[in-house]
Amino acid sequence: MKPILVAYGSTEGQTRKIAEFIAARLQSRGQEVHLVDSTSAAAAQVTPVYVAALIGGSLHHHKHQTSLTHFVKSNADWLNTIPTAFYSVSLSMAGRNEQEHAEALKLAQAFLAETGLKAGMLRLLAGALRYTQYDFFKRFAMRRIAGEAGGDTDTSRDHEYTDWEEVRRFVDEFLESANINGRKAA
Repeated sequence: MKPILVAYGSTEGQTRKIAEFIAARLQSRGQEVHLVDSTSAAAAQVTPVYVAALIGGSLHHHKHQTSLTHFVKSNADWLNTIPTAFYSVSLSMAGRNEQEHAEALKLAQAFLAETGLKAGMLRLLAGALRYTQYDFFKRFAMRRIAGEAGGDTDTSRDHEYTDWEEVRRFVDEFLESANINGRKAA
């Protein structure tokens, strides 16, 4: 059985955590998985041996990671020959503001257009506020932004907004839509 590629770009760690969850879910469904960080040396060694791919990145300053953009552009030709999904992680998806949701969708679609990736599935996922990892200035700015959006402003801890059940459904829907056989997991 050919493996499934789970490639990602992560700035603060939430997208890496989501990619690890996706990989574990795929493995629980009987799939072999290769988990690849787009900044790693392994990313440059990826070859077209996969049955499918799930690729994810997070939005920061209205852009996804440069390393992920480069990785996808470098591999788009063969990625477009297999079932592929793209997921974009942002704090915009944590709230109920439809304009922010629309902007997140627009930026995810712009990533696909820029890289040439023709993903069969696109999913927008909520990220996390990592206050404990921010320097003073970023913590102050993020607290102000979160407060204006009605979000969490307690800077003494991190706030995770990712809906793990949604991620689980995303993986299962991808396997079904890609017609990839794997044993059922609970």
